[in-house]
Amino acid sequence: MRYLLIGVCVLAAACGGEVPSAPTRTSSAVSGTSATEAKGGSALPFMGTLEATEHVVSEDATHAVRHLDGTGNATHLGRFTLSADFTVTFATGNGAGTAIWTAANGDQIFVNVVGHGDLVVFPTVSIAETHSIVGGTGRFADASGTLRIERSGSILTGVTSGSLSGEINLGH
Repeated sequence: MRYLLIGVCVLAAACGGEVPSAPTRTSSAVSGTSATEAKGGSALPFMGTLEATEHVVSEDATHAVRHLDGTGNATHLGRFTLSADFTVTFATGNGAGTAIWTAANGDQIFVNVVGHGDLVVFPTVSIAETHSIVGGTGRFADASGTLRIERSGSILTGVTSGSLSGEINLGH
């Protein structure tokens, strides 16, 4: 049970609220650029919701390797999928790993993840994660930025849900 609790405490997912199903574009008559297109290194707001299920891949006395599969809806991605692999340290409840966010059109964002989970009331855990963008494919090839995920889940089922926020720099 302890291993499941700590594992659920580290990575991804959620559904809650409605978000546009595709990136929204607003033209600017002054600059002639789209409000959702970062130009010259400007950061854009990023928000959405997600839900996921994670399971133990392997574990020993001090760590668990976990895999997460999730889906959601977010700005700049539309409907997305999320796949993550991470290691949780039982003594601290901290975890670290990598994840791939895949946008509705197939473009991907690559991130490094760190997170922490706390038991709220059995069987519910509260999880906070930081996803540091290190690149991607397609329009995200030169992306950078930070995404924050706040989610909760059940240590009994491995199902979590929550919201994400942060900023992304598309690098072009």
